[in-house]
Amino acid sequence: MITILMFQISELHKSYGKKPILKGVDLVVDTGTVQALLGANGAGKSTLIHCISFLIPFEKGEVFIDDEKITFKSNTYRSKVGYILEKPIYIDKFSAREYLHFVADLYKISKQDAKLRVSELLQFLDLPQDDNKYIESYSKGMKNKVSLAAALIHKPSYLILDEPFDGMDFMSVRKISKLLKDMAAKGATILVTSHQFDVIADIADKFALLKEGKIFFNLTMDALSAKASEKFSEDKTPLKSYLESVMSEEGNNNQLSWIS
Repeated sequence: MITILMFQISELHKSYGKKPILKGVDLVVDTGTVQALLGANGAGKSTLIHCISFLIPFEKGEVFIDDEKITFKSNTYRSKVGYILEKPIYIDKFSAREYLHFVADLYKISKQDAKLRVSELLQFLDLPQDDNKYIESYSKGMKNKVSLAAALIHKPSYLILDEPFDGMDFMSVRKISKLLKDMAAKGATILVTSHQFDVIADIADKFALLKEGKIFFNLTMDALSAKASEKFSEDKTPLKSYLESVMSEEGNNNQLSWIS
């Protein structure tokens, strides 16, 4: 069976000043896959998301969606992709409803379809219905829900999600996790970063680790678990121990002298 490539990152390099952050990232995400992107704080996950979302320039590399090479001048692909960035995007003085209608207008969604989709999104994500309550007053988790709603309203085929569960309560995380799995089962392709490994472990098909500016591995859960069991066979949680070992930097101090 031929695999249709949804999303491909090839030899992507990005530096800030003289400090290289991404040193040749290669990643292929297959259609209908939930792809997890793991990495320690500062590994460059959000930088990579910003690069492939074409929010910041990069020195070298290529990004393909549906076999189309994407550049800063490309526009047609944008209607196919929904984004959540590390810092949620919204308009402070809008309510959730007003903002979602604004986004629907940007995607040229009909008034009738927009009204239905906004209503369902507000209910599904438990967002405030009060138009007098502005987004600026929402909690961190609620702001992330607004960003997710905006990412979904145009029925994208692809989602790029940077820490989508940040600040959300347990029930919201479960509901949204199920939604993402259902979308992937119907053909959507999803790239997601999260520090909540227990959450993405339940929804991701493959796990890529970004380390030292490159993809260190990209494995299925079965392959990742097998590798972890080989190295930590006596450990009660071999997978977490393995990830901790490969994500930690050599020479890092793992204890406090006055507490240990």
